[in-house]
Amino acid sequence: MSSPRAGDDGPVSERVDDLPPRELAELRLQAERYLRDENDQPLLDLVGDLRADEQWWAHLWAPGAAIAARRLGSPQASALLEEAVTLGFSQPEMFEGELEKYFGTDTGWPLLQRRMRVNVPLPTLELTEWPDAGPVGALDLYAIAPERESALLDRLPDSADSAWDTATGLLEWVHDQWPHANDHVEDPDALNVLERVDGGARFACVEYSIVLSQALNAVRIPARRVDLRQANHHVGVGRGHVVSEAWIDDLDRWVLLDGQNGSYWIDEAGRPLGVRELQRLTEPPAFVGARGVESLSAEQAAVWFSYFASVTTTGYTWAEGPFAPIFQGMRSIRTPRLVHDGDLAYPRLSAVTTGLGGTVTAPTVLFSHAHPYGTAIRINGKPVEEYPLDLTPGSHELTVTIATPYGETAPQHLRYLSRSSDR
Repeated sequence: MSSPRAGDDGPVSERVDDLPPRELAELRLQAERYLRDENDQPLLDLVGDLRADEQWWAHLWAPGAAIAARRLGSPQASALLEEAVTLGFSQPEMFEGELEKYFGTDTGWPLLQRRMRVNVPLPTLELTEWPDAGPVGALDLYAIAPERESALLDRLPDSADSAWDTATGLLEWVHDQWPHANDHVEDPDALNVLERVDGGARFACVEYSIVLSQALNAVRIPARRVDLRQANHHVGVGRGHVVSEAWIDDLDRWVLLDGQNGSYWIDEAGRPLGVRELQRLTEPPAFVGARGVESLSAEQAAVWFSYFASVTTTGYTWAEGPFAPIFQGMRSIRTPRLVHDGDLAYPRLSAVTTGLGGTVTAPTVLFSHAHPYGTAIRINGKPVEEYPLDLTPGSHELTVTIATPYGETAPQHLRYLSRSSDR
């Protein structure tokens, strides 16, 4: 009989004070050799000492000794197995068919099998729901150089209390900075654009996106630049449009913001939409202006809606089928990551990842996040790094959020059951 692999599922590393005393460790090694070598009588001679090993007696040594006794024809065999089952033994599979081989024809074996199945207790601590961020791709924001951020902030309107009100205020402000024209800057820097506008320059959609995206990040709203393309973008002219997108904490979603038009898209319920939602629609939704900006007509919206055939955001380009990497026959489409699934480019920034820590008697949970402007994890409203679980028997729930400059993100929940350890 091969020796059961006792202890193989233990922790990867243990503290020295968690290890058994040297004498017990040596006793276990000796008993394991006897089990492996089917050295039955020496194993039975150790039963008195092994019974003192409370952790392993019922689950390993008693059933192992029962097999050894049965092979020797000893009347101890049935009593040892009965003792193991009475004390909670529930893993006959550890012995790789040996228990069935030596006890399976006993009249009491079916009852012992049922008792072993019943011996498996419910866990004393069981997580039933927990936050899981899932696959998280790299997030590249479109921000101004750190040393330029303060000067940009000096030019921006004051932020509002909410992320959405702040974003729409910036959308209106950027739209009003200059009338659209087809000039461009070589340096994608919001301050450079604004300074040239002060001197009379006028720019196109690219520059509206530069200023809006960098302004949003300066006020701690995660934002990216987005290149939109019509179908057949590899030929012709006017096939592209450039906008911004922002993660809005209070809406718990990515939202597309068009600086040139001072507008954003909404569904029938008035909910602002993001790129992926717009790509899945077959008919254009409403394209509405920010505060103080006139909304576009349905006919105008239909024209702008045609630009969602192909998309590149800061860090990603995606195409479910074939993709032409040349734009209008004159420029290569550059991207760090070309993917098939565009959803990978849109991490939910309110998502939280759950980790586990602590000890058997004092378990803890740890949460982490990928929100670029998150300042802390809050559990039940309080900033916490590692949270000890309440082991009072019953149902428990934790509400987990990320603190940001605009309050807290949408709540995530961890729910668990704590049960008495009494059998």
